[in-house]
Amino acid sequence: MFEEAAHEETVDTGWGHVASHDGAPAVIDAILRLDTDATYTKTELSDEAGVPLKTLYLDGTLDHLVEMGFLEKEVTEGEEVRFGVDTETSVYRAAVAFDDAIADRLASEE
Repeated sequence: MFEEAAHEETVDTGWGHVASHDGAPAVIDAILRLDTDATYTKTELSDEAGVPLKTLYLDGTLDHLVEMGFLEKEVTEGEEVRFGVDTETSVYRAAVAFDDAIADRLASEE
C-alpha cells in the first residue's frame, strides 16, 4: 500500500490515491506530455503542471507519484533532486492508455 503523507484516511483505490493529493491530477497530466528522456526539478514539474511548488512540497505529491510509479527520483549528492518519467511501470502505461482512450472518445464526438 502507498504511504499516506499528511493524510489520515486509508485510500483503497487507484483513483483515491490520485485524489488524495490536490496537485496529483495536474502533475500526472503534465507527466504524460513531458519528454520521457529528460529529468526535471521540482520547480520545473510545478511549472509544467501549473501547481504551486508549495502545494507539491507540503502534501508530498511528487514523492507520492514516485511511490505510485509515475516518476523516478534521482538523487545526486550536491545537486538538486531531479525526477524522470517512469515509463516502465504498469501505472504509467495505464495512464497513457486512459489518456489515449479519452482523446479518441473526444475526437469521435467532433
